[in-house]
Amino acid sequence: MRVKKAAFTLAETLITLGIIGVVAALTIPNLMAKISEKRYQASYRKAYSTLNQALKSALEDGAIVSTADGGFVSTGANTGKGLIGKNFRALSAYFAGVTTCFENNAKKCWECNGESGQGSVVTSNGKGCINGSYAFIDASGMSYYLYSNDEWPILVDVNGFSGPNVLGKDRYVMYFTNSMNKKMYTDDINVIYPWKDVTVKQRWCPSGNCPNTSRLFGNGGNTYDIDLDNK
Repeated sequence: MRVKKAAFTLAETLITLGIIGVVAALTIPNLMAKISEKRYQASYRKAYSTLNQALKSALEDGAIVSTADGGFVSTGANTGKGLIGKNFRALSAYFAGVTTCFENNAKKCWECNGESGQGSVVTSNGKGCINGSYAFIDASGMSYYLYSNDEWPILVDVNGFSGPNVLGKDRYVMYFTNSMNKKMYTDDINVIYPWKDVTVKQRWCPSGNCPNTSRLFGNGGNTYDIDLDNK
């Protein structure tokens, strides 16, 4: 006597697999994006902590110079004599296993095809870099780049030469300042602080969504909602 057992037909099986495939196609990219965002955030916090620990050590050793005149020098930008540049170079000495690019070779330490605030969002979408500026890579592979040897900002790429090299994702903007006033140029440097969240498209944030501050501290009120080049 034969006993009939319930089973799926081939058509039902194919339909089920198709539904699973559609759901996976819709959810996996979002899931991977969230995982990447969390990874970038964790690396950004590490970079922020490492930079400030290096600054603390450099201050204790008297290696940080005053930027009372704004950090600029009369000989012009990218001459290698800027006060901001001197402090940036001093920091690199406090990183383990660091590779420095201080001899007109920033491209060896920084991916210049990514967003770095160069030009404008209209002409270059904020991409490019100045090869004469300073850059270095730490032992973990994070890249640090000084936009100009004579002025702010410090940019960090938390995964080095790997993509996407986009501001607000794996790249963030910071600067030397004083913890009490947060001004871009101050003679009493004691901290490296993140630039404000940028909420409009500009060369420091071509996407219009760059959480420099909130990704570290979780506050969304410290924002910059105008284009620096067209204010």
